Amino acid sequence: MKNYYFVLGVSTQATEADIKQAYRQLAMQFHPDKNPSPQAEAIFKEINEAYEVLSDGNRKAVYDQLLNGVATDAPTRPVHRDPRYRQRARPTAQRKPTRREEILAMMAGYLRYAIMVSRLTLLFSVVLIADYSLPRTQTTVQITSRNTDGRSLKFDMQDGRTVIVNLQAARNLVKKTQLIINRSALFAVPVSLEDGQTHDRVPIEISIYGNFIFWPFILLVSSLVGTFYWKGVEFRFNAGVVNAILFLLTLIFLQVHKF
Repeated sequence: MKNYYFVLGVSTQATEADIKQAYRQLAMQFHPDKNPSPQAEAIFKEINEAYEVLSDGNRKAVYDQLLNGVATDAPTRPVHRDPRYRQRARPTAQRKPTRREEILAMMAGYLRYAIMVSRLTLLFSVVLIADYSLPRTQTTVQITSRNTDGRSLKFDMQDGRTVIVNLQAARNLVKKTQLIINRSALFAVPVSLEDGQTHDRVPIEISIYGNFIFWPFILLVSSLVGTFYWKGVEFRFNAGVVNAILFLLTLIFLQVHKF
């Protein structure tokens, strides 16, 4: 027997308002007039069927008994309000859903969370761009030693931390014993090293605002697509998963060269 709670993506303890809200969201996603996907009509039928049962107190009570294994003679199969989706004849056997239909139903149940992830990722990408755009904070550090491999220059600081910059770009800082670190305003990501006297500045390349500066913009575009681009439940669900992965990678990139 079908699990109507699973179809609507709600728990068995869901209130009438929860059921109604879930139905409206899914109906907007899968109505054939709004969703051209070949699977949308079949899913829309199941959504209507589930809502007709769970929104009716008597039918819901009977359905809950059946779901819990309690025998009852009361009918639970709904009559759809939309004539296009009324059953012409009661089938003798219920068709088993295909694997793809089960996956799409699962995606529909979790779609709200995928969209929420995309929206949170969008907000986070805006914060990242703001962090990069706001005025820098500055910290003065003492340089204890410096080493080079011919292409990059490594500064060892008095507190035991290390920063690596391009050797050619840092040629005016090689002999300095005291430098200023410019950091982003919100996440304190090191952006550049600066000579406090001459104001010669060299970017710190190995950071999210250095060689990985493209990453916040990838995150922004991906989250915009997941939030606003309507192309069926499968696309938006997968976009939410991709945005979740990008968000986690961004948290890792924020820690690269952060000292």
